[in-house]
Formats: sequence, structure tokens, C-alpha cells
Amino acid sequence: MGFFQKLLGGNKGGGKMADLLQTLITDLNLDQNQVAKLKEAFQSFKQQRQSIKSTGGDRSQIQQARAQMTQQMMGFLNDQQKQIFAANAAKYDGILHQE
Repeated sequence: MGFFQKLLGGNKGGGKMADLLQTLITDLNLDQNQVAKLKEAFQSFKQQRQSIKSTGGDRSQIQQARAQMTQQMMGFLNDQQKQIFAANAAKYDGILHQE
């Protein structure tokens, strides 16, 4: 199991999040500080998602948590990185929804 899979959890969702993380690092040319913040944002989202699921929450609550993670991420990207992220949003969604 790779480093990111261990970090993000080796379960079904961990692989997709690890793939997304690696793609974002490459596409956005993130520095080490940004990578650390991104990992924190992913971990926080994962914990929120688990909490929502364990308390019987619905999909809209998970979508809201995902939107918060994205806003958090946008807060530490520079303008050029934000443009690249917006241009590749469909690609990133595809990574998360691949089978």
C-alpha cells in the first residue's frame, strides 16, 4: 500500500483520494506547504464524511462537506493554480467517480 493510501486510509475511497491528491500535486505544481494543507483538508473531509454516515446523514450533507473542503483548498492556492483547478474540474471529478 502506498504512502497516500495509508495516509488517506486503505479502504475503497482512499485510492481515489490518493489518485486525486497525486494529480493535484502534479497539475497545480503544489509546494510542500500546500501539499500538507491539502492532506489536512482531505483528512478533515474524510472524518466529516464518516461522521455524517455514522449518524445517518444524507448525501446533501456530504456534498456540503465536500464544498467546504474545496473552499478551504481554494484559500491556499494562488490565482494561477485556481485557474488550472477550475479548468480541470471535470477531470478531478472523473477521478473521484471512476470505478
